[in-house]
Amino acid sequence: MSEDEKLTLNEFHKKIAIKTNGGIWSVLDKTSPSEEELGIALEMAYTSMYHWRQIGKPINIARGEYMVSRVFSDMGKGGAALYHAERTLKLTEDDDEKADFDMGFAYEVLAKAYSVKGDKDNCKKYKDLSQKVIDTLGEEDKKISQGELDKIKC
Repeated sequence: MSEDEKLTLNEFHKKIAIKTNGGIWSVLDKTSPSEEELGIALEMAYTSMYHWRQIGKPINIARGEYMVSRVFSDMGKGGAALYHAERTLKLTEDDDEKADFDMGFAYEVLAKAYSVKGDKDNCKKYKDLSQKVIDTLGEEDKKISQGELDKIKC
């Protein structure tokens, strides 16, 4: 891509949404990200969600809510994580264009938020629901989804 590349507004929104969403994983994959890294990841999550909201479908916004919730969970902010996890679930449930893995991720992010809040019963409930979805997925999606779910301790 050259520095002189011209993008339409929609192309710009899509490019930034994808880039900022993808950039969050390097922080979430760390064992102990710093407060500064998590702050930057949160900014990226909100940025991605904003740009998807401009051009994306509801499932793109649900995935943005998922990332915001994940970052808040890693920050130890259970209330904010749960708020965005609940929005993830609602948007995902309501979307007819969701992928097979989307419901699993919606349940997983709820389990993570409840874990941070110390609510073991709801953590286990949503972890079990996520596992049921994961068990139906193809090999690649199953590996990714299972890897995220296995990080949650109820």
